Amino acid sequence: MDKKIFEVYLAKEGIPNNEAYAKLDLPASPWELWDALDKVRLQTDDILYMEIEDYDAFEYLSPHLDGLDISLNELNDLAALLSALDEVQEVAFEGLFSIEVQRKVNANGGVITLQDLRDLAVSAKTDCYHVVDAADDAQLGRFYAENEFIPELDGVSNEVFEMLDFAGIGRMMRCSENGVFVNSLYVLRDGELTTAPPVQKALPGKPGYLFRLTLGLHPDIGDARTVTLDLPAAEAELLDAQEQLGTLNWENTVVLNYDGILPNAAFFADLPMELEEFNAFTKAARDTPRSELSKLKALLEQFEVRDIETALFLTEHLADYILTPEISSPQEAALDQLCFIMDREEAVRLIPYVNLYTYGCDLIKEDNAVLSPYGLLHRADYQPMLSPMQETQKMEMK
Repeated sequence: MDKKIFEVYLAKEGIPNNEAYAKLDLPASPWELWDALDKVRLQTDDILYMEIEDYDAFEYLSPHLDGLDISLNELNDLAALLSALDEVQEVAFEGLFSIEVQRKVNANGGVITLQDLRDLAVSAKTDCYHVVDAADDAQLGRFYAENEFIPELDGVSNEVFEMLDFAGIGRMMRCSENGVFVNSLYVLRDGELTTAPPVQKALPGKPGYLFRLTLGLHPDIGDARTVTLDLPAAEAELLDAQEQLGTLNWENTVVLNYDGILPNAAFFADLPMELEEFNAFTKAARDTPRSELSKLKALLEQFEVRDIETALFLTEHLADYILTPEISSPQEAALDQLCFIMDREEAVRLIPYVNLYTYGCDLIKEDNAVLSPYGLLHRADYQPMLSPMQETQKMEMK
């Protein structure tokens, strides 16, 4: 799995009484992005508000990213580029970034653009820089002197060498090279940056697969073979995947990556050991109308499902529940009820005199409903929402 780079908060901009939102770790998979938008429930002409709440190890980018006109897809692309860097490359990126800030911003008041950041992230994986183990000018000066980078010092005795002003030498070299110190290391750019390919502002279309698993062998085995499965898959495809990995019944196999139209579905399966059972669940999800999938996601989250059997049970009982995506807050529940029981114009005149929040909370409680991340959720018969296990126990007691 990709490491987290940013945590973002997403919501509708400028919509009174609306509390629909999503929090998302970037980089996110294609279906994770679409799930976040399902939670925000953008409508035509709605504007997406996005705020980076956590920069993790890249907090130094905050002053520069905050002011950029950047879309969710562009930010996710940058996060993916940064997540691909190893520890040394992360240091190189920070160093190259600092050098670019000095060159562009401090010199002429220029702005670091999204393309600049993407170019730097791509370049951090090339050989356009050097990283030296030196935390300050004195260490840098000694490094240059000991490694014969200063011809004037050729032939000096050890006694004279130890009397040299290494800090002065290091400062002179650093200033002439425009290098920077990052986390006890010295970064020097000595080549041209690589230009990252362009990225579109809008999200790409929804993936052509419903569920995708990438499997590999346990790291201790030392075998880099991987297999990617699109689910639901035929039994022959599952057997072929095991044969490619050289495993029996998925022994010594691990999940390297997961993406699916139900983003958290992999959490309630012991994958890959329960892959056959999970494959059956993906068939049920495939056969579920797309209009009902948000309801299924809301139920899986509401009941904190942690096993495939319960997940399958819910796919068979979706008609027992009603999800109203348009309602995201007690105030919206109150407004919806007022417009239902009276003429809309009359409801609008009444609104200033009603405590919408309290009224909405009472309505939600009366209907045994909950505000899920996907909308207002309740049973079709308005009875209390028992977990599938409680439902089963109730039926057995009758």
